[in-house]
Amino acid sequence: MPDRIFSEDTFKNKNVIISGGAGDIGMEIATAFAKAGANKIALLDNDVEQLDKAINTLKNVGCDAIKIEVDLSDESSIENSVKELYSKADCWDILITTAGIFIGGPLTDYKADDWDTLMKINARSVFLLSRLIAKKMIELGHGKIIHIGSSSTYYGTPGSGVYAASKVVINQLTQTMAVEWGPHNIQVNAICPTVTETKFLKFVAGDALHEKLRENLKNKMPLKRLLKPCDIAPAVLFLAS
Repeated sequence: MPDRIFSEDTFKNKNVIISGGAGDIGMEIATAFAKAGANKIALLDNDVEQLDKAINTLKNVGCDAIKIEVDLSDESSIENSVKELYSKADCWDILITTAGIFIGGPLTDYKADDWDTLMKINARSVFLLSRLIAKKMIELGHGKIIHIGSSSTYYGTPGSGVYAASKVVINQLTQTMAVEWGPHNIQVNAICPTVTETKFLKFVAGDALHEKLRENLKNKMPLKRLLKPCDIAPAVLFLAS
């Protein structure tokens, strides 16, 4: 992949919010926006250590990076984070929601508490954050919102049923948001990547069963490899441009 797809001023004077910004996908997207000239980039996350590293990375490439600590499972924390965002800038042009967790398991054994935890992060936080930011975008008369969904919404995968269900919510929200907010010059889209090389796949690296699973996943892919965060970022920037 070329080092630069978008020019250095593609997003000049544009301010970007990325939830889950300290994660592998969020950080790759943030770096791509920084290289494409974004004015301000706000990273929302609850992993303080990773968030600090991500902010330093963006500052090293000359970006005005803003750290927002938030618990995306808590509505009041999300509301407070949005208030903090608009204390830093009057206009935020682009919202990217990348935050997500995976709690797997067969449906017959799945715990209700795990269902609630996963849905709060993967689905409810997207609704709450998008709604709050969209209200401001409507006032300004423009905006771009891009959600990160999952290809798992299009087929059944044993052990991933609840995760896939949370991403189905994202798909439907995206369609309705696009229709409701489109007349206000706000474009809403979702990207649904397949299995991606992130820390969720790396934390058990070296385990024989894990490596077998990884190879099985690769063999299902036409390109015989898993996605990387750098494969996703250009699609996000295209939809935001």
